[in-house]
Amino acid sequence: MSIYELRQRRADAWAEMQNIALGAEREQRHLSADEIKRWDGFESELKAATDQLRVAEGNAGLASTTDGAPPYLHGSRPAFDDLRDKRTTSGIPVLRSDQRMSEIPTTDGSSSVPSVNLDTIVRATITGDWSQVPPEERAMSIGTPSAGGFAVPEALSSRIIDRARNAARVLQAGALTVPMETNTLKLARVVGDPTAAWKAENAQATASDMTLEGVTFTARTLISIVKASVELVEDAEQIDDTIETALSEALALEVDRAALRGSGTAPEPRGIRNQTGVTIDSATFGANGAAPTNYDFLSNAVQTIRAANGEPNAVIFAPRTSGELDRLKDTTNQPLRPPSSFEGLAKYATGVIPINLTVGTSTDTSEVYVGDWRSLLIGVRRSLTIEVSRQAQTGTESAFDRLQVHIRAYLRADVQLAQPSHFVVVTGIR
Repeated sequence: MSIYELRQRRADAWAEMQNIALGAEREQRHLSADEIKRWDGFESELKAATDQLRVAEGNAGLASTTDGAPPYLHGSRPAFDDLRDKRTTSGIPVLRSDQRMSEIPTTDGSSSVPSVNLDTIVRATITGDWSQVPPEERAMSIGTPSAGGFAVPEALSSRIIDRARNAARVLQAGALTVPMETNTLKLARVVGDPTAAWKAENAQATASDMTLEGVTFTARTLISIVKASVELVEDAEQIDDTIETALSEALALEVDRAALRGSGTAPEPRGIRNQTGVTIDSATFGANGAAPTNYDFLSNAVQTIRAANGEPNAVIFAPRTSGELDRLKDTTNQPLRPPSSFEGLAKYATGVIPINLTVGTSTDTSEVYVGDWRSLLIGVRRSLTIEVSRQAQTGTESAFDRLQVHIRAYLRADVQLAQPSHFVVVTGIR
């Protein structure tokens, strides 16, 4: 496409997004499921055109028009951000990766902004001095002192969970978060798109209906443990950020692993790799696996998803695979230019994807995940439980013997796919 055509493509997609949101805004309602699907399609179109336009303008030596706000045609941008951000599925709020769980009103009556940090609560639990914790949050926080446990107020729970969401690659790629207020949550997903057909006068119509099925989130328990010396907790001026970061990063890594490769055997969620309906490409790299020499396998994955009426937006792979693709060269030893299908994908590397998988006689293979990541749904309970112990034993390490405090956090989550056919997993990559 020419630069003019790419600019027009962006503008057309943005205009369609405006029309969808403004129609709902006029009627003072949330977007319907069909409107959400159309919005996402036009947004994918806008992003793809933006990426291609950035390259084209750069090659032509032109000033970029792809920075800043999305392209609108006339006047100022309509004020429908709040409406768009409150998209729902069957009445359940769904959070995009750039939205925060802390933005949702709490159910425990606490402020959406925590008035106390994790450091204060942990220190109070260890020392027994709760004077720095407001009375209302003190009442919510103290759980079973004999077990050393307490429930973090929802506002603080949401902040820690949001930090984990920020660090998870699948959520950076566009996975949606579904807050769960109960242990189970049932949603509907599309398993068969409707088709349209022309019909002659007085003839029987043959167009098909859309096929739906129910999927159920079942909250499964995910645990993270942080160890610190009692002296550090008692004496350090501020360790809140250190504790929160350690907990959230550990939770994020396991959310990534479970979302991608979870076995589905209780208590582990079923990840993309093991979901029915996901395309598993085990043929491209042969019976024993092979190293990539070109981008064909990624182009084929994009084609497969588009053939299922999806629009892939990102690829997730192991750091080794990312490096191998970066180093691909043509016959003149120049960097191999990737096709537009791969250039248009956001790229994320994570160490949770193994590089020691067995395929045939090879024991050093890996996997690549291509998909429309907005079809990946992560159900998360909003409550986070923290337990603090000075007597706990982890393996052979005793907190009591070492004068340590063990801080254990656990949340409840599950994984489901809105459209399994919008994902391709390529195996056997050496």
